[in-house]
Amino acid sequence: MAVSDLVITLAAVLEWQAPGGDVRLADGGVVRFNPGTGTVTFTAEDARFGTLAGLDVFETGIGDMVEGGTIAFVPPADAATGDWWRADLENTRLRLWLGEIDPADGVTLTNAEPVADWLVDTPSREQAAGQDVLSLAFMTRQEKLFETSQGNVCSDTFHQSIWPGERGFENCTDAQQFFAWGAEAPPSSSVGGGGSSGGGWGGGGWLTLGQQVQ
Repeated sequence: MAVSDLVITLAAVLEWQAPGGDVRLADGGVVRFNPGTGTVTFTAEDARFGTLAGLDVFETGIGDMVEGGTIAFVPPADAATGDWWRADLENTRLRLWLGEIDPADGVTLTNAEPVADWLVDTPSREQAAGQDVLSLAFMTRQEKLFETSQGNVCSDTFHQSIWPGERGFENCTDAQQFFAWGAEAPPSSSVGGGGSSGGGWGGGGWLTLGQQVQ
């Protein structure tokens, strides 16, 4: 970036090391960037996981609480559910960068700075406006790796890593659950995005990818 530049175009890119292949999404359009393994292309939509529905405001952990937040994807309507809703999403890595688009070609991300390095803590499947939504609660890699026992969470994957075959967490009553359309909802408030109504992904607590990293 130079003082003489008339227009500075910022872009955010996300790389998720998802099972079955990396997911590389850009904050709109096509972006070329080297995340450390060679220059690759980031696009606005992934064939399996679709587009970003929103990025929750990042929360700082206090005391023994883990830092984290939530990111949501809207899978394509024609994508097989088994491709994006799977048991091995936990502990996968997400990284986020913010940089400037090179005005010479309009696609290359330059002067990029790493903004976040996360691990998926707990995935959940929900619905909003008749669409499936994949919500990923994440935590920082630094927080989880700070101590050997740090970051071990109450999840089915971790529980079965200690007691293989013990499936009690699959029916945990206080976990986020997916309810089919038309099913009677529980009396408690519904689980949704960051808005106070909890009814979808347009609530006031959700930010776009670009807004979150500014």
